[in-house]
Amino acid sequence: MQFKIGSLALKNQLVLAPMYRISDLPFRLLCRAQGAGLCFSEMINCEALIRNNKSNWCLAETIAEDFPLGMQLFGARIESMRKAAELLIEKKRFELLDLNLGCPSHNVLNQGAGAALLKRPERISEIISSWKDLGKPVTAKIRIAPNVLHSIKIAKTIERAGASALIVHGRTIQQENSGKIDFVAIKRIKKSLGIPVIGHGGIRGNAGFELMLEKTKCDAVMIGTAAIGNPGVFAEILGEKQIGRKEALAKYLELCNSLNFTLFGHVKQQVLRFLAGKENRELALRITKAKNLAELKECFK
Repeated sequence: MQFKIGSLALKNQLVLAPMYRISDLPFRLLCRAQGAGLCFSEMINCEALIRNNKSNWCLAETIAEDFPLGMQLFGARIESMRKAAELLIEKKRFELLDLNLGCPSHNVLNQGAGAALLKRPERISEIISSWKDLGKPVTAKIRIAPNVLHSIKIAKTIERAGASALIVHGRTIQQENSGKIDFVAIKRIKKSLGIPVIGHGGIRGNAGFELMLEKTKCDAVMIGTAAIGNPGVFAEILGEKQIGRKEALAKYLELCNSLNFTLFGHVKQQVLRFLAGKENRELALRITKAKNLAELKECFK
């Protein structure tokens, strides 16, 4: 089923989450090939982007086939968030700007960014408003609060500020990425808004996808943890033939090579995620000991 974010029509209801150190360009392309209708970049530090930090600009790498794409920014200063968004629009091709209001990392929270902004609805409104005239639909990703009324207040603030869609992770900051999903909270937030809502959290496959849609009446579903090392989860949800983990790993390495994506430490960690399970323990151990890309490739011969 198609749905829209602003004027952007999406082919289905499956969205890849903006996962730190996971949702890189090669991985996004894999997930798209398996059926993801929309992908988001890893979260990008607006202050580092403005300082022209090379590693942060690497997170924004994209190609024409990486479509449609949402760029996710985190930060707390209005001027910096506006400037970073302007720089991204000037230098990169993408379709959506997304405001990170859900990251529970202490490093991010200590900067007053991510989920810390949920305590500052006025600042959220100011950041989104500062993006409204940049020519891109704006989305935001939140976590629920223990009091759902506070979440509804934040959601309405985001909508009034000009956002075209809202992503709701059905866990609190304290839960981080484990524990029960609050479907009721997501449903109440959805009911309070006139913009599309994307439900996130706990979806492991088709059963979880259907449950999220049924319980919350949301417009689409975001897949995060279930896709780590397993991009075939999108095909499985769509009822299509899915790629196996080892085949996906081979394609990931092939994409890294063709895209000249050679951040060794990052690639090595990604490779290990494809090899979850006791049957791959010996291979995973060899990979752990690899010191460069050449040695990494030798592990698979």
